[in-house]
Amino acid sequence: MKITIIVDNYTTKKDFIAEHGFSALVETGEQNILFDTGQGRALLHNLKIKNIDPKNIEIIVLSHGHYDHTGGIKNFSKKNNQFELFVHPAALYPKYQIIKEVKKSIGMKTNLSGFNTKFYVDPVEISPGIIYSGEIPKTNKWEQEETMYYRKIKNKLENDPFQDDISLYIIADKGLVVLTGCAHSGIINIINHGMKITGINKLHGIIGGMHLKNASNKRIERTVQLIAGMNPEFVSISHCTGILPGMEFVKKMGERVIFTEVSTEFNF
Repeated sequence: MKITIIVDNYTTKKDFIAEHGFSALVETGEQNILFDTGQGRALLHNLKIKNIDPKNIEIIVLSHGHYDHTGGIKNFSKKNNQFELFVHPAALYPKYQIIKEVKKSIGMKTNLSGFNTKFYVDPVEISPGIIYSGEIPKTNKWEQEETMYYRKIKNKLENDPFQDDISLYIIADKGLVVLTGCAHSGIINIINHGMKITGINKLHGIIGGMHLKNASNKRIERTVQLIAGMNPEFVSISHCTGILPGMEFVKKMGERVIFTEVSTEFNF
């Protein structure tokens, strides 16, 4: 199994393009699954630099309906329109960020009606050993600090409960690998849900964004402590996790913490 970061906020290599967004390619040996698509500028460019043919990608999974995870679908479909698309139906709602009364549209800008789209609310195995999480139970209320995100339903704005926040659970030889987009549901909630539905209590690693950049110090400290206590072999700091929260992980876990960039690879 190999996971390659295709879109991320950072790159140190001149040939790649970085952007605020996320995309990762999961190669199982039997299928190629693209998890998220970034904003749209970087995806095809970085796939080309990595010598990855879009036509060889059979499945796309969207972690949630924000522009920085869904924006690459339209351009991708010009190269390959035969993929299966897995997404939660709540990803289609118009989505906004409101900070100090300034409203910004941050939702999906691509119409999915022309694709082979499969809407799932509950967990489903999309490939052998690859589990689509379904809705994440928000049992840890201390992880629900964000109040600036909204969705519009029937022309009414409401706080976004992030029903569409989807992760992938990958069953590896050494335990469970959790692949997240932004972890708006809370990374501990996501891990706990994955262990419950797979029956695997050993966390092997975490890849993807954890949305801790603007989290309270108390939440960051508790999150780091709980994950370190699970003793994973690696934790990646990607996309929206934040550098300073990443350094808190380093203090607890040392070299097991990986600051990702475009083209970072994980093999397990």
